[in-house]
Amino acid sequence: MRKRIFVGILLVGAISSALVADLFLAPWYPFLLLICVSGGFLATRELLELFKNPDLTPSKNLLMLAVSTILTSNWIPHSNLLPPAFHSWQITGGTAIAFYFAIILLEMFKFRSPGVSTNNLSLSAFILVYLGLLPSFLIQLRWIGSEINPYIGLYCLGITITVTKCCDIGAYFTGKLFGRHLMTPLLSPKKTWEGFVGGILFSAGIAFIWTKFFPNTPLCCTLASIAFGVIIGLGGVFADLVESLIKRDLSTKDASQVIPGFGGILDLLDSLLLIGPIAWLFFLY
Repeated sequence: MRKRIFVGILLVGAISSALVADLFLAPWYPFLLLICVSGGFLATRELLELFKNPDLTPSKNLLMLAVSTILTSNWIPHSNLLPPAFHSWQITGGTAIAFYFAIILLEMFKFRSPGVSTNNLSLSAFILVYLGLLPSFLIQLRWIGSEINPYIGLYCLGITITVTKCCDIGAYFTGKLFGRHLMTPLLSPKKTWEGFVGGILFSAGIAFIWTKFFPNTPLCCTLASIAFGVIIGLGGVFADLVESLIKRDLSTKDASQVIPGFGGILDLLDSLLLIGPIAWLFFLY
């Protein structure tokens, strides 16, 4: 527990410092780029290493390159390298499609026997979406309102990450203190309904407090901030269970042991991987 708390404080301090330092380097935000690309690369490698089935032989190097490039492509529309007509999602989606076509071509050249290529293509498509496209929604929060104030995007990204991880923290301690009824004993044996409720309440409270400290966060009223906390908390729990499903199906507990007290990069990012689209739509409307 002490190791987990200590490492968690170090990670929060390092990431927060990087995001604040990026304010002076807008709109490139190189520290955020470094965090996203390195995290995506390592998470892809971890996920691929969990698959022990000898019949699954996707191109690991190509997939790691693909995810890293998809995440990097989010920066291209804001770099003045292309005409303004190119939208962020045209570039990011186009990058993902181009890599998937490359993976299909590679499978054509590799084909030797039936029953292999379709599995490789299915796994590759899942990884491109799960670790490439879905986190891109989270990244795009950084540029919300940037034409007005570079702090607005930071507030959007900050509240989304903070609320999601605080839901994890609230659920953990509430479950430890009051947990009696198991939530999903087969997928995540330690999760309880009491912890789930505590996590959602904690995330709603954190969202409310955040908007009081940072009133420029584009949430129109107190009710909107509480609703944001509840919805993001629910999304984070769902995302966490998705990774639990993957790990249980592959008969493993942690993705790796690269981060003391947490496990792997995937174990650290699990609840963040699916909440990007939810937060993006919330702030969009």
